[in-house]
Amino acid sequence: MKNLIPIFLIIVMSSCKVFTQSSVCENPSFEHKSKAEILVMSPEEKIDQMVLEQMFHAPWDNDDNYDLLHLEIIKDGIKILPKAIKYLNEYDPNIRECKERNNTRMFTAAMYLDNVDNAEFRIRSTETGRLAIQALEQAIERRHKAKINPEEYDGRSNLLTTFLKGLKGRTVKDGLIEDTLEKRYKVKMSEAELMKFVDFLISLDSAYPSWTNIFFWGEMTQAESERYYQAYLKFKKND
Repeated sequence: MKNLIPIFLIIVMSSCKVFTQSSVCENPSFEHKSKAEILVMSPEEKIDQMVLEQMFHAPWDNDDNYDLLHLEIIKDGIKILPKAIKYLNEYDPNIRECKERNNTRMFTAAMYLDNVDNAEFRIRSTETGRLAIQALEQAIERRHKAKINPEEYDGRSNLLTTFLKGLKGRTVKDGLIEDTLEKRYKVKMSEAELMKFVDFLISLDSAYPSWTNIFFWGEMTQAESERYYQAYLKFKKND
């Protein structure tokens, strides 16, 4: 899978402090996990490990095991949803004790909802996925209500809102599909038609994001783009 660590992950974490062990509540003993350890972790354990990685370890550092953990979480797909929902529901922007862990858990959950939605399957196609989207929306609402100055710039909240819009509507991957169909097959879609096509793809195969190995942006193979084009022709026939 290409583009292992998407740029928004770098943006989010570059706005965060990389914490020392003494600043984390309960002072957990943190250590990087080996490849063998990562591969036998449960989906819940991987999410917990990623929270610690993001608190202790800058994701832009050169670390193959970090990349492996990132990819393994995405590959878990629907299995990460219960943990993500738990972290989003537990998020309290007014909390003082363990504030950074509280924030990091929430952002980790939101990021991987977005990652899975772009790479594996459309989350809103399942009941659990829709509950996860609802949990994110409510977490964002709590965050907004807790702001002392509503006009103050908040890059994290803006990014969370971007995630939510993608989960409920069109994703970065959908933009790639749109761009590829236009460049290779001269297909031009209005925004309204694109959204209908996205809904059609979800009904056809909710795992359509995984038809291409491109994570966000890049050049699809001919076989990958042809599959989307054939789906578009079927969409137009049924439209």
